[in-house]
Amino acid sequence: MASSTAAAAPAFVRGRTSALRLGAVAFLVGGATLSTEISASRLLAPYFGASTFVWANIIGLTLAYLALGYWLGGRLADRRPDARVLGFVLLVAAAALLVTPFASRPFLRWALHGFDVVSVGAVAGSFFSALALFLVPVTALGAAAPFLVRLALGSVDEAGKVAGRLYALSTAGGLLGTFLAALVLIPWIGTQRTIVGTAAFVALGAAFLLPRHWLLAPVAAAAVLAVPPPGIKSAIYQTESAYQYIRIVSDGSGGRELELNEGVVTHSVWRPDTVLTGNYWDLFLMLPPLLPRSPRTMLIIGNAGGTMGRAYGRYYPRVAIDGVELDPTLNSVARRYFGAGDNPRLRLIAADGRPYLEKTTKRYDLVVVDAYRQPYVPFYLATAEFFRLAREHLNRAARSR
Repeated sequence: MASSTAAAAPAFVRGRTSALRLGAVAFLVGGATLSTEISASRLLAPYFGASTFVWANIIGLTLAYLALGYWLGGRLADRRPDARVLGFVLLVAAAALLVTPFASRPFLRWALHGFDVVSVGAVAGSFFSALALFLVPVTALGAAAPFLVRLALGSVDEAGKVAGRLYALSTAGGLLGTFLAALVLIPWIGTQRTIVGTAAFVALGAAFLLPRHWLLAPVAAAAVLAVPPPGIKSAIYQTESAYQYIRIVSDGSGGRELELNEGVVTHSVWRPDTVLTGNYWDLFLMLPPLLPRSPRTMLIIGNAGGTMGRAYGRYYPRVAIDGVELDPTLNSVARRYFGAGDNPRLRLIAADGRPYLEKTTKRYDLVVVDAYRQPYVPFYLATAEFFRLAREHLNRAARSR
């Protein structure tokens, strides 16, 4: 039985060279799968946000596609245990990934407005969008796992060792794909180019299993990196940070507004002729008269573009403000587009609000939270423990109020 299995394998997938090639393919496929999952979240974020509902849909659908791919790949591998067949399956995955960022823009915009009309919202919108966009590439990537084991298996006696080696390589690739996409590629070159680059690596894996002239496939895919990413909405400025999609739009009257991810709400406002906004930020200016003495220090958790700090610089110029913002890119945006530099006593701090409170020993006369945003709220900034922690960082006189 073992000898017939070995004989059924194509000549070039036997021996040490084939083991190296198959291991390389497993590594690339693992990296591509997790890179695709991370990129999917960023592709959907400008339209549906990055809430736990959206993430649950992405993770759940990725697992469903992989399960389908494992099943189909196993059946195909038994029927056609040929490395070239797997190579063409991976080319299908690469091609599907390559067109995804370009096809997704009009589709996601349609999905956003269509689902809003029928009041289904972000949950169903992100679910069906991810279903349509990533079904083919992720399923094809999932098919590689059982196919690789079938090709590498010389005898039943080696099944455990072969499967363990390939899955270890795939997992190692997944780790690299996760951190490389999330921490390096998306902040550096954006989501579109990250997906295109992922497609190029999948095509490279396919080329390892196909005749030499197919090496042109990853080269052709990489050439698409030169295509500039389109703007998602008309904007004065837009970028992708390590945390979110950032967009600055005009208010139509010479002012600017800050939108994040899906743009459901405005997170900061700048007006050229006034520090007042006509929005809830103005209400924070009513706090100092409520204190037993004029405040000297203030902490803002969720500073964003620094709208509140700019207003305090005009009406309470003696207050020293620490503006804590999770995303350091927003601090640069605050200085460049929202006048954070207008208040010399506003200090911008890149940190998560709750860990900042845990670590600092500094006390403040005012602690305000502006980190809540629709359609989701950071749950760890809305607990009784968090508010006790915030109270502990008030000066004694302010705490007694």
